[in-house]
Amino acid sequence: MKTISRGLLLCDLAPFRHSTRTRKIASTVAPGRPGEVSAITLSRVGRLGMSDHPGRSVIDGVEVEQLPVREIADRRTLTASVRNLLLGYLPALWRLRRRVLATPARTILVGHSALFWLGLAHRRRWASQVIISSRERPGGVRTKGSLATWFSRVEPWLVRRAARRHALTVVAVCESHAAGFRELGVRDVLVVRNVPMASFAPDFEPSPGGHELRVACVGSLYPGRGIEALLDAVVAARAVGAPVRLTITGPAGTEYRQSLRDRIDAAEAGTYVHLEGACAPDEVVRCYQRAHVGTALYEAVDAANDSLSNKIFECVVAGRPVIAGNLPENTALVERHQLGWTCPVEVGPLRDLLVDLAADVAAVRARAEHCHHVGRTEFIWEIETLPLQKRLIGAETFTHN
Repeated sequence: MKTISRGLLLCDLAPFRHSTRTRKIASTVAPGRPGEVSAITLSRVGRLGMSDHPGRSVIDGVEVEQLPVREIADRRTLTASVRNLLLGYLPALWRLRRRVLATPARTILVGHSALFWLGLAHRRRWASQVIISSRERPGGVRTKGSLATWFSRVEPWLVRRAARRHALTVVAVCESHAAGFRELGVRDVLVVRNVPMASFAPDFEPSPGGHELRVACVGSLYPGRGIEALLDAVVAARAVGAPVRLTITGPAGTEYRQSLRDRIDAAEAGTYVHLEGACAPDEVVRCYQRAHVGTALYEAVDAANDSLSNKIFECVVAGRPVIAGNLPENTALVERHQLGWTCPVEVGPLRDLLVDLAADVAAVRARAEHCHHVGRTEFIWEIETLPLQKRLIGAETFTHN
């Protein structure tokens, strides 16, 4: 008889520092439980340059092991995808499987739905409680050239089959995604919005002065985030005399970043549209606070984009109103709490909205304190995740035969 002392094991595809939800869950549970919480992830994933050093370390009280992965080609071609799968991900996933199954824990949290099979394998070996954290609607990813799209096409069938055979717990990011999992037969679904941790919330900082409307787009840059529409809308607003300035900050694939630079150059917009690289996590708040308004413009072309974006919550908690795409979840949240504006992610509607906002920057500035108050009282991770925390750490120590 062997007592399992580790309470929680987390596994994910992305490096721990880049696995936003997985890292926040682990960091919330770990304090006061030395040695009870650990995470095993890959050290590199995707075409956006998400990478970290392989090896073992302790991050925020969590014992972290990141497994080596060969360099990932960032070209969006079938050949590159096959090469990435065969030479990069499959060997890395084999190592991940071996390490996860060798690590006993009472609960395993799988940070990406594509790894659900690994959670079930861990349950067979260690009789663990399995919780799957899903970032998107089941079957919703349709990004061209992405391996995630390959999995997403068969995900509904796999989830329905697994739900018939196993008791699954899924953590969804919004109610519409939760409904999708329930339709596939998953009975136990929790909704945890991707709000920031309490440590992210800054003191209130008044919006900058001046007559120009400053707009911030912060986060990973990729097709489907509405960046091209936003950029073109800013150019169109400037063309009719609206004083608008845009700063885009975040990591991007080499080809995509160059396409944005080419777009800015073609519009001769380099004096008022600034494309910056990735910022450190502790600089995200300042990126928003240097602007009057932030953006969360995910396009409706990809069903995976219909969740409540953490960009809405980041912007509001930083004390700035947000311009969000008019997807149902976004519209309901923004209107209920009066957090800003929603509109179609198209050049014309965005241009018109920017022109209106630039005509009365003082009114935009006046919304900042209200947003900061709502963010500090409504959108705090430690409160949002209380039901999940009880699942993760509420199980009593048991013995494994």
